[in-house]
Amino acid sequence: MLFSSITFIILFLPLTLLVYYCCPFIKAKNIILLIASLLFYAWGEPKFVLVMVCSIILNYDIGLLIGNTFFSVSKRKFSLALGVSINLLLLFCFKYLGFSAQILNSILKIVHVPEFQVTVSKIVLPLGISFYTFQSISYLVDVYRKPELVQRNILSLGLFISFFPQLIAGPIVRYHDINMQIRERKHSPELFTQGIERFIIGFAKKVLIANILAEYVDYVLTLPFASVPSIYLLLEVISSLLQLYYDFSGYSDMAIGMGKMFGFHIMENFNYPLASKSFTEFWRRWHISLTTWFRDYLYIPLGGSRCGKVRQMVNLVIVYALIGLWHGAEYHFIIFGLICGTTLILEKAVGGKVSSFFDNKGKTVFILKTILQRVFIFILIIFEFMLFNLTLKESLVFYSSLLNFTRAAQASVELLLLANTQFYIFLGCGLIFAFPWWGKLRIPVNIFTSAVKYTLLIALLLLSIGRLAVDAYNPFLYFRF
Repeated sequence: MLFSSITFIILFLPLTLLVYYCCPFIKAKNIILLIASLLFYAWGEPKFVLVMVCSIILNYDIGLLIGNTFFSVSKRKFSLALGVSINLLLLFCFKYLGFSAQILNSILKIVHVPEFQVTVSKIVLPLGISFYTFQSISYLVDVYRKPELVQRNILSLGLFISFFPQLIAGPIVRYHDINMQIRERKHSPELFTQGIERFIIGFAKKVLIANILAEYVDYVLTLPFASVPSIYLLLEVISSLLQLYYDFSGYSDMAIGMGKMFGFHIMENFNYPLASKSFTEFWRRWHISLTTWFRDYLYIPLGGSRCGKVRQMVNLVIVYALIGLWHGAEYHFIIFGLICGTTLILEKAVGGKVSSFFDNKGKTVFILKTILQRVFIFILIIFEFMLFNLTLKESLVFYSSLLNFTRAAQASVELLLLANTQFYIFLGCGLIFAFPWWGKLRIPVNIFTSAVKYTLLIALLLLSIGRLAVDAYNPFLYFRF
């Protein structure tokens, strides 16, 4: 079941909210949410609920061992290593086993041993397993660091791992951030209203921008790139990045909004990343819950930037290669991660020197520098993120076709029909609202502006539902995660 589906909007979410608020006690509310989360997860693939339940029981038992202060440090550390290993093994078996067999077979061919080939049956990937596995690991690590955080109520831990608003597409919730909210949280009309507003905005992002851009993106990817004029390939890379941004940030907005409806405060996951002036800033704004997870649970334990420049570079490459691999068990995701890590290293090496060249040159030069920085980073990002949709070989063909500008002049006028007016309107909206310009507007809060705001929100909700009702095209990018 998708958040952006009629069934979820009209049936599942309202019924869950109704039953939830009919229960007066927080423990009963938590049980309702746990049942709703398991039903939500079972909607598409009932058999994988058993995998999640096993994960909950496993992490509960190991968490008790890690949090047992009567154990020696070595026993607690061993329990932590065991728990993390089992979680990663579970993720490996479902997500990376076939990919690993493919790599092994390639190596065997290279060393001229083709008769030994490993065959792995195709394994269906449980929805959201990358998200809830990382949340489980965060629980075990947090309990190791602070044994008093250990959860002795398996239902509460089950809610933390399976909470449906952020189960399938994040944000990745840290246990130490939400532990107290599971035990006790406040509900208020103001918080509930904020949640509805945030949910509608995310819903509109997904349905009215991401889905419409996806139609163009998916269509162009079916064409032979060599026959497509460069202008359309340029539109493709821009549309592809915007689709990914609005799809992902839209789901995060819906998750944060639903969290508020149930009294939870979930961390922000996107902060206008396309407005970044550097690649480092971009990764501080893009998929914040994932990058901070890797920072806190891998980069810093590896030594971070404390062990010299060379070690820092190695750590960055390791972290971003794994970030790429987290997104999918394919070569192009690893290449994407390596490119991002390398870009960060180069930026740290020369970025400051280039930036300082423009310092103390006056306000006009400063404004020009800021514009150039943002344009350069935007161009860099749209080219790197095409690796989300294409294999490495396809990417090379795509980029070579894009840079062949001579074909643009030979393009037939009829090719303008590749995309309709609706596409260009929402592409423009996607570009406009990807930047935080509106936050600088000083809009007074009064009855009139409030009426306008809620009118627009209701219009967005109705338009989004109407589009879902007439157009069944509703792609879901997170099956690979």
